[in-house]
Amino acid sequence: MPEDSSATVVNEFEAESWPLEAAADSLHQVIEGFHNGDTRPLVIGDGDQPVLVVLAIADLADFRARIADLLGNPVDAGWLRYYLRSNFDMSSERLVELLGVDTDHGLSSLASQVNVEQAATLMPDHVRRTEAGGNPLMLIGDGTMATAALLSFQAFQVLLAMEGDGKGEDDSCAHDDEEKPTTPLEVLAERIGPVSTQLVAQINAGREPGLPRYELHFEDDLVEHLRDLEARAQKAPGGGAYDELNGLLHQFDQMRSGLVEAEAEEEPDEAPYLEASDLKAALPDIRDAFREGADDPYLVGLDGRPIAGLISFDLYEELQKVSVELDGTDEAPVLPLPEPRWENGPRLLPFEVALEMCEAVIEDLTNGEASMLFIADEDDEPELVLAPLVWLWAYVDHLNMEGADA
Repeated sequence: MPEDSSATVVNEFEAESWPLEAAADSLHQVIEGFHNGDTRPLVIGDGDQPVLVVLAIADLADFRARIADLLGNPVDAGWLRYYLRSNFDMSSERLVELLGVDTDHGLSSLASQVNVEQAATLMPDHVRRTEAGGNPLMLIGDGTMATAALLSFQAFQVLLAMEGDGKGEDDSCAHDDEEKPTTPLEVLAERIGPVSTQLVAQINAGREPGLPRYELHFEDDLVEHLRDLEARAQKAPGGGAYDELNGLLHQFDQMRSGLVEAEAEEEPDEAPYLEASDLKAALPDIRDAFREGADDPYLVGLDGRPIAGLISFDLYEELQKVSVELDGTDEAPVLPLPEPRWENGPRLLPFEVALEMCEAVIEDLTNGEASMLFIADEDDEPELVLAPLVWLWAYVDHLNMEGADA
């Protein structure tokens, strides 16, 4: 990506940046557009340059998840740090802060939620906060479920750039890529420096006999990052740069041995998605799948935008316990239990009745209302739960999966 990529992104949106007063007046209309499937962001300027962005909450969630996924892999985390530093003069810690991601890189509640009128009133304060170096992150919605998010243009331009030239579906390393040159790990280490050469020698000494040694393709920006780590590791042996360099080289060794690919094949597929209009017809089969031991949640929404999650009541109970322990979050309340487990809790509905109400629940959620379904089995015990997706997201990262049945 060119060195002036940050300026290029800004220039593209300068002409589209709305003045603060006009943006505040149009906020209701923009968020109504999000409800109707229009996900174009609203870019807000201070007269000189873009400062804030209002975007659909699903886009923020996708961006957060993408950054969390990169930070969860040593190779990708190193690439991200180098990419941000080179193109935006930003640390990954700063991006994490601007997106409201916690220190474990999971989705979090590090943002307040306000209604549309409050957001319009608070916009001038958020512009001043942003220009002073603060974090303007704010969730916006007229109901319990947030519809939009306000964040700094500094974070948004990273999203734009990554969509164009950043870390996409291709890894920084690829096996036997015919269009890109490949390099043995030992040769790469020699080019990087003596610390890397010594680490690879140690890796080779501890390798299991018979493992393959595929050559890998290394992107130029990743090689530059490795050289930076090498220089810092030479100055401070045993420091953080040394540990990161060691971790990356071990990761490359797993890649060239085929071990990373084998692990990736075992990862579960993404949760299946259903349109709300299709849920009624599919629910009997979904119930059978849960009864046969399936534990993946189903995402349900409108026009391809997930709004609710359909999960087993066993999993919901685990999330409910977490919500009680946390006493709710800014994004979600303490999760209710159905009557009679909770006095004045939601009603537990027979399966046939729930079938007729599924689409109405999704429509309520789309309108910002807090709506959910507890679906009973033949013995009138709770079996399935259809709940706002943002409520489930608020607690899933705190869930101890070893203690959950699902």
